[in-house]
Amino acid sequence: MKAVYSEEPGGPEAMIFGDRPDPEPGPGEVMLRVYGSALNRGDIERRNQGRSGRGPRIGGMEAAGEIVFVSPDAATDLQVGDRVLLENRIKCWGCENCKNGMDHNCTAQKRIGIDLDGGHAEYIAVPAECAFKIPDSMSFTEAAAISQGGHTALQCMIVQGQVKPWDDVLVHAAGSGVASMGIQIARMVGARVFVTAGSDWKLERAKELLGVAEGINYHETPKVSERIMELTDGKGVDMVFDVVGADVWEDSLLCLKPGGRMVITGTTSGSRTGMNLSVLQGRPLHLMGSGGRTHRSFAEMMKCVNNGELGGIVSQTFPLENVSEAHRVMESREFFGKLVLES
Repeated sequence: MKAVYSEEPGGPEAMIFGDRPDPEPGPGEVMLRVYGSALNRGDIERRNQGRSGRGPRIGGMEAAGEIVFVSPDAATDLQVGDRVLLENRIKCWGCENCKNGMDHNCTAQKRIGIDLDGGHAEYIAVPAECAFKIPDSMSFTEAAAISQGGHTALQCMIVQGQVKPWDDVLVHAAGSGVASMGIQIARMVGARVFVTAGSDWKLERAKELLGVAEGINYHETPKVSERIMELTDGKGVDMVFDVVGADVWEDSLLCLKPGGRMVITGTTSGSRTGMNLSVLQGRPLHLMGSGGRTHRSFAEMMKCVNNGELGGIVSQTFPLENVSEAHRVMESREFFGKLVLES
């Protein structure tokens, strides 16, 4: 089959489009003919590391396609011809955490496209429980743009942040895949959403596509907290969803009202920052990381997808053989939503 993989660390040119052996489904697995596979920051990080002594690894942390084989012993109602997308994390279901319903802390979990061959290929074999049906009206390209960002955003917005219909929410980096899903989830609940981005066109896109209340260009408004206070009559927001990290950390805290929550799931601008502890004095805040995600919460997210409440935001598509160009676009950050490879 045709696939995308890397053997040595390097830039976008290190990605190889070539032939790899077809996957061989094992017990309890299904095999997909992949039609769409989205790019993630993890694909860039894995490319920079090369094969790490494990041999060529097919990239692609997200995939959607049609089932072409179901193992006879698979405990599933999935059938050949079903249209599905994949959950990225494969749990062992044998460790104590999995047995106790805490599979987000599975000690042996593996990630598609990182620890195992991924979706940047014509075919992929995975455990049957990782495949979830998608609506007939949804394209494989859109479906490929949902799983990672959607699951992360649901974890941050609903499980950790406990967003409410009456909340004001600030979402950083509106054009990113995770942030665009977070905006959808907050809006689905009924919250009012403010966003930041580094380009006016991304802010306009967030308003047109996702219905945000106001966008803030952080290049033109370095103190986002001052603008947030203007927009909320000096109260601040109930929640900040941060996919950026160090550069916005302290100003994000200043955006919050007393008792507000901040959930962080990305550190693209850096992971170390000095923190002014006096910000917390007399103004208690709840600071949280995204943490692990459960198989159950992925299934809950897919209910929203199949109800038409949550969808993938696709910025641009590329043929599988143009993977290097897709990596260049991702590194440029000049896109809104997700970049998807089609095979």
